[in-house]
This record gives sequence, C-alpha cells and structure tokens, in this order.
Amino acid sequence: MPLHDISYQHWDGEHLGVWRRRWVIAWNGLTGCLQNRWLQYLVVLCWVAGLSLAAVLFAIGQLLVPDSIIVTWLGNLNPNLRSFAALLTSWLESHPQLSVGTTQNVLFFYSGVYILLRPAIFALGMALPHLVTRDLASNAIIVYSSKAVTRGDYLFGKFATAAGLVLLTWVGPMCAAWFLGNFLAPDWGFFWHARAALLHVLLFGIAATCILSALALGVSAISPKEKSTTALWFTWWVVGGFVALVAMQTRPWLQHLSFNYNLYQIGLAVFRPGGDLNSVQDNIPVFGEMLHNVPTRTLDALNNPPVWSSVGFLLLMLAAAAAIIRKRVKPE
Repeated sequence: MPLHDISYQHWDGEHLGVWRRRWVIAWNGLTGCLQNRWLQYLVVLCWVAGLSLAAVLFAIGQLLVPDSIIVTWLGNLNPNLRSFAALLTSWLESHPQLSVGTTQNVLFFYSGVYILLRPAIFALGMALPHLVTRDLASNAIIVYSSKAVTRGDYLFGKFATAAGLVLLTWVGPMCAAWFLGNFLAPDWGFFWHARAALLHVLLFGIAATCILSALALGVSAISPKEKSTTALWFTWWVVGGFVALVAMQTRPWLQHLSFNYNLYQIGLAVFRPGGDLNSVQDNIPVFGEMLHNVPTRTLDALNNPPVWSSVGFLLLMLAAAAAIIRKRVKPE
C-alpha cells in the first residue's frame, strides 16, 4: 500500500480519438459563423440560387414534352427565339447523349463558376474572425495547446470550418441542383447523359474549397483585429478583380494577382465550356449567328485558358498563407 493515497483511478470511459477533437473545433467554428444572421441569409440565398438552376434544368427537360406549358409558351415568342427553341428541342431529342451533357455543363459553369462562387467568397470574408483572428486576440491558442490539441489538430479544424462554409454556399447548392434537375427530367437517362457536368462540379468544387479555405486561413492569421482581416480579404478580392480587368489590356500577368481570376481559369480548364459552345454552334445555326458578335479574343480565352500560370500563382499564394500561419499560429 502506498504511503500517500493519490486517488488515482484508471479511465474506463470511451476513447474518442484525435478526429473527435478536430470535429469539435470544426463544428464549433461553423456554428459560430452561422450565428451571424446576415451569413444565414447568404446561405439561404445560395440555396435559392441552386433551386433556381434546378428550375432551369426542369424547363429544358420540358422541351421534350410536346404539350408542356413551356412548349406552349415558346410558341408565342418572336420568330427568332421560337426558331432557337425549336432547334434546341430537336437537338435534345435526336442526340440526348451529347446535347443534355453539353447544355448542363455550360449552365453549371456559368451559374457556378461565374455567379455562385462570389457569394461563397463573400461568406468566407464574413467568417474570417471565427477562424484564427479571435483566437489570436484572446490568446486562445495557448489554451488549446494546454488541452492536448496539437497545432495540426487546431489548423485542420479551422480549415474544415472554412471548407464547410464553402460546401454550404457552393458545392451543396450545385450538387442539389444537378440531382433535383435531373430527377424532374422526363427521362431517367438524363442522369447518365449529364454525368460529366456533375464530375466537373465536384472536381472544381473540391479544388476551389481547398484553395479558398487555405487562403482564408492565412488572411485570418495576419492580425488579431477582426476588422483588419475582414477588410484585407474584401480588398484583395475587389481590388484584385479590378486589377485583372485593367491588366487585360496592359500587363496580362498582373491578372494573376487576383485569386478569383485564377480560380476562374481553373474553372475554364475543368468545364471546358468553349468546346460545348462550339458543339451548340454546329447544331443550332441561330446560336452560331449570336456568337458572331462575340469578340475573337473572348472565344480564345474560353478555349485556351492560362491554367498553368494560374496554378503557379495560386501555389505562391498558398505558400505565403502557409508561412503566415506557421509564424502566427503557435504558442507564445
């Protein structure tokens, strides 16, 4: 019997493991972000946009139903639009294996990469204080370290918080639009014909989620002041987009200073809408006449995006973010 009773008792409870710790950090961060009412509205807006895209897919499917409301309504349009709708319907009926996938791929590119990605970036800007900024201000990282939470666990949890927000505002609505739109289609074959569009959504969604989450984590670790990190994120986004527009005519390499521009080029490489537009142009002459007014430089940008230079600049941005995180996120 020991001289001093230290009241030691062996732990008989359930061992949850390291992934439970990471999950707790990620879940608490995500729920903290969603306590912001404006961020809740933004998430709802993204899902409404996804449902709107599903409605567009449903309308395209109704073109194959002769007595549908859509077909009847199109008969009352002006001759040019009526001719375009008739040719589109004929193309859908004769070549569904090509036309359905092409149409949906173009729709998901423009609605997702060009439109819906912006609310996701805005949502990350609103959520920046919940990543690293507030922990720097309150010295919470020291507390985390004293609770057997490694820096890797902490960063993984915060990264998962940002990634979860992108999934809620971009990947989730896009995938829901694909499933719902094809579920309401008049033919179950739409699921098979549109498989490439879903694959492109997932590929780009995973890439954009990882890139944006890592960049947001780096920006949030720059300063313990919430307004400073949020302002820096939105300034980088807005000013970078403006620089990309101006540099298009002067110094094209400056466009890569905008992470949004680089993501757009990756989206072009993944979805390849230029080839789809050429396919539509070959099968619908009316659409080909519309494209005659599009500048040649725009069409070249769609068909030959500078994807490798965009990837290179994004890697440099991610390296800078990693350096900032390594320096700032550590116990004093």
